[in-house]
Amino acid sequence: MQSRDESRVLVGRPVTVRVHGDDRAYFTDAHRAWIGRTGHVHAVVPGDRDNPLIKVGFEDGSKIVFFRLADLDVDRESAREAPKKHGARGSHLPN
Repeated sequence: MQSRDESRVLVGRPVTVRVHGDDRAYFTDAHRAWIGRTGHVHAVVPGDRDNPLIKVGFEDGSKIVFFRLADLDVDRESAREAPKKHGARGSHLPN
């Protein structure tokens, strides 16, 4: 059984992009392609505490799209997965 704090952790949780009657203002074709599909939370971007930006990985983490938390259904019952690492931290920065 999960502790109360553990159930609040989002990173690694499965999330499904909610189907809305109309698109969100920020949705692009990249967002619309994943409506109704399930991915995993890779990161939570600090900022808006009530509706943070969530980095979601699809297709085993090879496709990444950012959504607002309000646009996702979080599966808090499933076991968390460790997010897939994509190279060394800062590896995209010039040497």
